[in-house]
Amino acid sequence: MRNSKKLVFIHIPKTAGTSLRLLLESNYSEDKRCAIYSHDNLDESLVKALEDPKILCIYGHFPLRPVIVASNATVVTLFRAPVARSVSHYNHYQQRMNEKHKQLMQGIESPQDFTRLVQSNNRQTAFLSGYLNQQEFLQDSSALEKALKNLDRLDAVGFTEHYAASIAYFGELFHWRNTLVEHHNSGSKKNEGDQSVWESMNEQDLPLYQSAIERFSPLLNDYQGLPVRTPQKTLAAKVKDYLRALSSKF
Repeated sequence: MRNSKKLVFIHIPKTAGTSLRLLLESNYSEDKRCAIYSHDNLDESLVKALEDPKILCIYGHFPLRPVIVASNATVVTLFRAPVARSVSHYNHYQQRMNEKHKQLMQGIESPQDFTRLVQSNNRQTAFLSGYLNQQEFLQDSSALEKALKNLDRLDAVGFTEHYAASIAYFGELFHWRNTLVEHHNSGSKKNEGDQSVWESMNEQDLPLYQSAIERFSPLLNDYQGLPVRTPQKTLAAKVKDYLRALSSKF
């Protein structure tokens, strides 16, 4: 374990990360956390947060960038079974909740169409290999090898399929006062289309996920069924948490 006082959470889309994000916000006060959900000047933003002694938790939709790899921060992420993640990703975009989704999904009405969207392909490998540019990622034949190597840089890993145990595990490691498992932004799990279509989007994510499962999931066995830590919340705090979850579009 590296510097456990500085936590970096790699939030891969559609891995129950929004639920964990809200949990992070309940365990770290606003002045001690930094959310980064834009790639504009990403490396500069990461360096600034990594070097700020007041910031204890950095989280967002950013890949495992070299500046993170080179840091002394503790790095964690959540993985999800690739086909289930892709189905959730597709159904989430299909709702077209904002202009970005509407633009991305123009002319995409089926899983087969969805394969044309660069963001749909091997998303977990892209994040773990460190690529900002998805087109560059798709053109790199060694991306999976880089992602597998970067498993060594992860200090703790959880899995959407073992979410309660993952949260209990993180809670013990980082001394969280709140490990209450809640599910937000979960969306539909309806599996549309041929299974082979979904697998074609995840030719690299499937072996990456399997390697992560074999390496990290045994660590979760001791955290199954642990008592949940729940600090007493005021009514105002409960309403604030509910409104924050309701407004989440990640």
